[in-house]
Amino acid sequence: MKITNIITFEQAWNYGGPLMWVLAFFSVMELTMILYLWVAQRRGGVLKEGVERMRLAKDPAAEGSRIASQLFASVDWLADIAAIAPLVGLLGTVLGMFQAFGGIAADVTAGAKPVVLAQGVSQAIVTTIFGLVVAIPALLFHAIFRRRAARRVAELEEKADEILG
Repeated sequence: MKITNIITFEQAWNYGGPLMWVLAFFSVMELTMILYLWVAQRRGGVLKEGVERMRLAKDPAAEGSRIASQLFASVDWLADIAAIAPLVGLLGTVLGMFQAFGGIAADVTAGAKPVVLAQGVSQAIVTTIFGLVVAIPALLFHAIFRRRAARRVAELEEKADEILG
């Protein structure tokens, strides 16, 4: 006898309950931020705009600092999503476990059946899985874009030295 644990996306979505909408929102926000940062942190765009802003500024060093802060702040959104998504998933798991154990407590005859508990627990874990599916790429891209921002800041510092020097 072969037991399969494969469920469809629709079944997983239904198991996860309303918190799946929160995770879907985070995943859309994450994808939007990744696409935005991919374009916004282009080498030529950041350097060209940054150099122009520093040239026009009364205090080029302060303007360079503001540009660097903006670059790093935009990347932090991905870190926030990477931190919050698994917590939302964990909340879904805790609520699902509460529901599973509550159902068993309410029905003494069901309490004798481990299958009922196992089904409730497996359904509850779905939100944690989806939370991690959202968080892991967010953390990966946060690291990529943070390093990219650091490179752009270093390039701007070189240009600032040319402007100030």
